[in-house]
Amino acid sequence: MKNPYLAKFIKMLKSHLLMSLIIYGLAAGVLAGALWFAFQFVDPLPPNKVTIVSGGEGGAYDEYAKQYAAFFAKHGFELEIIQTNGSMDNLARISNPEVDVQAALMQGGIATPEEHPTLQSLGSLYYEPVWLFHKKRLKMKTLADLKGRTIAVGSKGSGTHHLVSTLLAENEVTPEEAKLVEAGAATAIPMLMNGEIDALVTIAGINSQGVDSLIHATKKVELYSFQRAETYARTHHYLKKLTLPQGGIDLVNNLPNKDISLLAPTANLVVREDLHPAIKYLFLLAADSVHSKGDMFARPDAFPNDEAVLFPLSSEAVNFYKSGPPFLMRYLPFQLAITVERLKILLIPLLTLLFPLFKITPPAYRWQIRRRIFKWYKHLKKLDMEAYEMKSTEDAKKMLDQLERMDRKVLETSVPLSYTDYIYSLRLHIRMIEDRLKKVIEEGTDAS
Repeated sequence: MKNPYLAKFIKMLKSHLLMSLIIYGLAAGVLAGALWFAFQFVDPLPPNKVTIVSGGEGGAYDEYAKQYAAFFAKHGFELEIIQTNGSMDNLARISNPEVDVQAALMQGGIATPEEHPTLQSLGSLYYEPVWLFHKKRLKMKTLADLKGRTIAVGSKGSGTHHLVSTLLAENEVTPEEAKLVEAGAATAIPMLMNGEIDALVTIAGINSQGVDSLIHATKKVELYSFQRAETYARTHHYLKKLTLPQGGIDLVNNLPNKDISLLAPTANLVVREDLHPAIKYLFLLAADSVHSKGDMFARPDAFPNDEAVLFPLSSEAVNFYKSGPPFLMRYLPFQLAITVERLKILLIPLLTLLFPLFKITPPAYRWQIRRRIFKWYKHLKKLDMEAYEMKSTEDAKKMLDQLERMDRKVLETSVPLSYTDYIYSLRLHIRMIEDRLKKVIEEGTDAS
């Protein structure tokens, strides 16, 4: 007695459904393998959280970093802000691979690319004017006139301290020739107003409260105009000569009362080179949103730009300033855009293989189904040739038994319903040979 489970298993193996599964499964496997291979070259998903170092609490860097964080949050990312002592502190932190910092705001001109090969710039953000205020009674023509004076040069670790120390040293105003006080604007402004120091230098925006208060203290302090600003700008290419026009801060009181020449580096947005490309684009979009409005010294859409950058531009920044944001980021939400952008590389094998698979797989399936039927014709043709000239009744009976077994197996052949006409056509041909053999048997019986 046959095992019913074994019989079912054998029937399943002979089923056209299993063959369909194998053929189409193989095609799907080839496509999946190609997609898996392509996926190895797709950038990983960007991190959900990024850290940026800014500056002192309430300073320009800190305020801009908060605006960046709001922009990031709107697009589903978190930007953590770490307050620092300023640009030099920021540079030290982002340069240290052991510190978890991916971006920084810092002043131009404080380092060279050779010193920090792992850092990239995403662009210049805005001008940071250098403001030098001094006692009203102190008459100044050049920075050399500060010899022997007490000067606040910015807090240690700040970009102000770095730049001011450089400019003063070029005029031989060194710690040996003057008293240089390491104090930021918040500390130095009261000292200047009280006559404790002779001058202070700060780097701040035109809307800075500290600058505004000093500009209006016309009886005690005076704003210095850099008469040799063009020389400094040509000597230090990260500096730009700016002109603060008469009345540029206060039209009603006509402050300042004359045009003032200022020097200005640009604030830079710096990132580590291994930062995810999508996050670099998000920073660029944030910078464009925050800094494109313009101010007294820059027309609208002048910033961010690729001029006076501290480190080499990242490839994303190069493309951004050349062509704007990537196509998908212009029309799709940022999260969706980066998802589609990641998957674009998967479309290459998908489109390359999908068309030939669609062309090959159905014919291969049809060929396998028809092969199940047509394989019987080879054997049937041989029997037909033998039956054509057969005279022996005994041989005819044997062949008739063969044909009956063949007819049974053909009937049991598993094919889709759309191919059953092939089955019945084959059975019809078997029946024709059977009829001939039956005629031979009848003639042999009558003869006996």
